[in-house]
Amino acid sequence: MLLANLISITFAQTKVQFVLENLPANNQLKVGIRGNTAPLSWEQSLPLTQNGDVYETEITFSKDIKNVEYKFVLFSDDKQPKWEGRPSKTLDLTNIKNTKIIKKWNTKPLIDVSNLPKLTLEQLIEDYRLIETMVLKVHPGATRYRSKAELRKALRELKIAFQKPLTQGEAYLAMSKMTAFLQCDHTKIGFNKKNNLITSIIHRQKDKIPFTFRWIDGEMIVVYNASEKTQLKRGTKILTINNVKVGKIKTAMMPYIAADGATDANRIRKMEVDGFDFRYNAFDVFYPLLYPFKGDLRLDVIYPNEEKISEVNIKSVTREERNKTLISRYPAFPKSRDDLWKYEVLDKKIGVLTINSFGLNGWKKMAIDYKRFLAEAFKEFKSKRVKRLIIDIRLNTGGSDEMKHELFSYLKLDNELTIQREGRTRYTTFPEQLKPYLKTWGDTASYYDLKPDRELKEEGYYVFEEQENNSDYPKRKTRFKGKVYLLSSSLNTSRAYYLALDFRVKDIGTIVGQETGGNLQGINGGQIIFMTLPNSKIEIDFPIMGDFTTGEENHGVIPDVKTTPTYDDILNNTDTEMNAALKLIKKK
Repeated sequence: MLLANLISITFAQTKVQFVLENLPANNQLKVGIRGNTAPLSWEQSLPLTQNGDVYETEITFSKDIKNVEYKFVLFSDDKQPKWEGRPSKTLDLTNIKNTKIIKKWNTKPLIDVSNLPKLTLEQLIEDYRLIETMVLKVHPGATRYRSKAELRKALRELKIAFQKPLTQGEAYLAMSKMTAFLQCDHTKIGFNKKNNLITSIIHRQKDKIPFTFRWIDGEMIVVYNASEKTQLKRGTKILTINNVKVGKIKTAMMPYIAADGATDANRIRKMEVDGFDFRYNAFDVFYPLLYPFKGDLRLDVIYPNEEKISEVNIKSVTREERNKTLISRYPAFPKSRDDLWKYEVLDKKIGVLTINSFGLNGWKKMAIDYKRFLAEAFKEFKSKRVKRLIIDIRLNTGGSDEMKHELFSYLKLDNELTIQREGRTRYTTFPEQLKPYLKTWGDTASYYDLKPDRELKEEGYYVFEEQENNSDYPKRKTRFKGKVYLLSSSLNTSRAYYLALDFRVKDIGTIVGQETGGNLQGINGGQIIFMTLPNSKIEIDFPIMGDFTTGEENHGVIPDVKTTPTYDDILNNTDTEMNAALKLIKKK
């Protein structure tokens, strides 16, 4: 947990109290402040005193001082302090209104979005031209589910929306609607990007609902409560938010949610809130943009075991506040991606392996040594003579390919099987006008100039042949040879979708759960580029290569045994899919 970066300033004439919070966990260093005006100095730290989770001090400045520049430090030897990685803060003593000003250690300041200037027509059109070029000349799956006419119509609608000045939030919505129209899970306005302006607008405002929820039979059902109202318990049905029916909110949000093809169940799961610190939820982003509000949230609800409708007013929160409350109230609530990996052996020689993230790279990545984890798990399964193995990936939304590869090396596979796949791009030489606005993982030269295996001229594609051989997997002494069951859900996209697909194609075992995200017609992924638009500063994720499969239906991987969580399952915290898998094992 981070400690403190609050600066509080109590002001009587020139008397100022500084309070600091959000310092690094287990901090053993002293906390100080330096500045440009006596009694502060840039050469020597003035210590702050710990008061609970915050640090504070009171300083009196000369009455003729107008402005103070300052910065917080951590130190043991004050000759070599650890400075905040942010520009110096400025305090205007001539215009101070609050006796207590709070800042956070090494945290970007929150931007007041209400005072931001609108983007001009010229700025918006310049950004639009880059989007148009990317969609029409680079995106590999732009016409996978949409005709060229539909595509141009969607682009035209975006251009029309840009014919008047827009706020960043309005531009964000317009672009999200256009990219979601492509029906590609990897094409979207990126949530986890580093631009401080966009991050402040969509993630750091105090406009998040203080509870987590699932959509069950079209109803919004509370799972975990982070509000100040204790009666908002698990199983509470939310009927309206600020006098708008939740069904209307869900319908209004659907066109902005990226997913592969016709997998609407995946879109709906993305419109739930899980409250994890290490994942962003679409509902958190789009609800405040579609339904702006100030102050408290007014809800119409039905509490568990009641029939009457009750009204409740709750305070909106930031993502950080909600997550801290959830962690403090619910000890088992995941604190990091590492908490999404675990293994255990149940009675009757049944093993359970939970792998709910492949987040090896990127934002708030996993710290776990996954190779060692899997080696220890399968060693345990062998030593305890496990005969049935349940692999749970229901919360897995994809990530690193090497994690899936490592997992499969411990499973029984047909060594003769080879999977052929066909990757396609729309170009061999990347458009020059886009290059100044791009970044990606690794070396960009690898995708600027391509050498395909062949060309499909009539379809406008360049083809790259790919194959995966089961014989390529290493031979493990602890390879599991018993029956395997995979728990799936509509959250499974990207590499998690491929795990479910390969589980089916390689005939590894039985799939239990819901239809996955992704799509049997293929998905666009692999190499992803991030285009930051020069004026709005909005960053869009674009794939440059698509995986294509002909003759398949427009849906995800269908499980062998379908399950549907009910309201009672949520209310009683019943694990629907796990129970179904255990029932199958018992029957056999």
